[in-house]
Amino acid sequence: MAFADFHTHTTFSDGKSTVREMIDAARADNLLALGISDHSFTPFDVRYCLRPDTHMEKYEQTVREEQKIARERYGFSVLLGLEWDYGSEIDRDRYDYTIGSVHYILKNGDFFPVDSGAAWQQRGIDSMFGGNKLDFAKAYFEQVVLHAEKNKPTFMGHFDLLTKHGLIDETDPMYLAVAREALREAVKHVPLFEINMGAIIRGLKTLPYPTPTLLGELYRLGGKIILSSDAHHAEKLAFEFAKTLHLAQSAGFTKVSRLTENGIVEDDIAALLHSAL
Repeated sequence: MAFADFHTHTTFSDGKSTVREMIDAARADNLLALGISDHSFTPFDVRYCLRPDTHMEKYEQTVREEQKIARERYGFSVLLGLEWDYGSEIDRDRYDYTIGSVHYILKNGDFFPVDSGAAWQQRGIDSMFGGNKLDFAKAYFEQVVLHAEKNKPTFMGHFDLLTKHGLIDETDPMYLAVAREALREAVKHVPLFEINMGAIIRGLKTLPYPTPTLLGELYRLGGKIILSSDAHHAEKLAFEFAKTLHLAQSAGFTKVSRLTENGIVEDDIAALLHSAL
């Protein structure tokens, strides 16, 4: 396939496949390139992130070694990335690219995870926002905008992750107003947003992040897109990318971005879909 996938996770964080297994699967699927992007260290919650005492140095060393092997033996491009969580401190120069994501609401020295299950999300809404889901959405998107403005990652990850467990009415005009405003602000600092298939892979949603309504807004704002599986298993790489490109076309996009060792390039969506036939 004439695709590339840059949002992936391995056994260094919460993925189920090793770095080598991910690379082998990408090559078997004829991908153009692969990025490894395990979760940055979040000191307030170490359940599924890279940890400095056990993983961080070995992660970077392993991916760099596999990057060299893939380039020299197979002419295959592997990039070292990091899914950079809001609330993490990193040395961005150590990575080829970063994905700016918000997995937690951080408020008054407390936190709760946005995507660790519906019950946990509801408890956080109740305890931090008195059950007000709109206030929860405002707080989430405020952190998305702050992440974009302060840290300027290479691209923004799963923009509307807060909808993962179905507790947010994505058709509510008040919610959409908050999401649109956040998108307008974030794109000023980071124009590139991923179309993320993670919730579809898990059977939690039928459409990717961002929702088609917000994807259309991103197009109108002059934003750009990159495809991401958010795969935690090697067999899920480039999951339904051709279908996703049709969705992008419907929103108005004609180009899709791709990372390379020399920077970001844009591919023609129509040509990619033709090659996938």
